[in-house]
Amino acid sequence: MMIPDIQFSLICEDVRQEVSGHFIFLGVFGDGINVKQLPIRPFRLCIVNRWTCGQGDFRQKTVIICPDGHTPLIEGKEVAFRLESAGRMHTSLEQFLGVEFKEAGTYWIEVSLNGDLRMRYPFTVTVVPPPNQQPLQS
Repeated sequence: MMIPDIQFSLICEDVRQEVSGHFIFLGVFGDGINVKQLPIRPFRLCIVNRWTCGQGDFRQKTVIICPDGHTPLIEGKEVAFRLESAGRMHTSLEQFLGVEFKEAGTYWIEVSLNGDLRMRYPFTVTVVPPPNQQPLQS
């Protein structure tokens, strides 16, 4: 077994796949989301992870962590996949429906492989203030 690298992980509103197999990512969130008020419940959040340069059977899990840095907001299902050789890739897509962000701040996207954390990156929820006020952010 050769542990794969995570080539990328991104969060977006939707993903489409062309007949050619190419993916189209819609509404890619840069570093977060700006909202007028909280709580906010986006229709859908998609997290796409691509694994490469590995060989063997693996289990991936994605979790969105609250701004406290520890409490899971929502956990994806464990996804099993196999890479036949180091030259192969696996793209995993998880859709989260009805996720409710109740507070402003930095949430964390954590991607684990076989139970080991492989990537952690921020996703900031910011309340956009009325004119002449500063944004609320933890």
